[in-house]
Amino acid sequence: MLLSSFRTERSAGFLIFRRDPDAMRFLFLMNKGRYDLPKGIKQVGEDDITAALRELREEAGIEKPRIVSGFKKMKHYFYRWEGALVSKDVVYFLAEYGQEEVRISHEHDGFSWLTEHEALSKIKYPTLKEVLKEAVLFLSENDRKLR
Repeated sequence: MLLSSFRTERSAGFLIFRRDPDAMRFLFLMNKGRYDLPKGIKQVGEDDITAALRELREEAGIEKPRIVSGFKKMKHYFYRWEGALVSKDVVYFLAEYGQEEVRISHEHDGFSWLTEHEALSKIKYPTLKEVLKEAVLFLSENDRKLR
């Protein structure tokens, strides 16, 4: 592999959840049939949380989520883009949102509020499955403190 064909990226995003009477549901955005979380590349001068909030606002129209303190997960993976290998770090935060409606950007085809089990059966990306499982565990261990 040539070093000139290798680049790095750092992104930030959110796993958003809401509490329904029957279940906890998580927001996933859809793009070309794939489920993903609202996230994007950090801009110059942004810290992780600022970038994640900007991306959440741009991609889902969510302005003021209730951020859950104590949850911050870093995931690393590689992918290919236009012939180059990309090393990507993504930091995920967790937040609660009380409404069902969101305003998706032109980058997405739709959105779904999924239970943990629905999401795990539909998500293709292993890192997203990990983030979801870690968030569900965190919420179950800290639910009393979060309400």
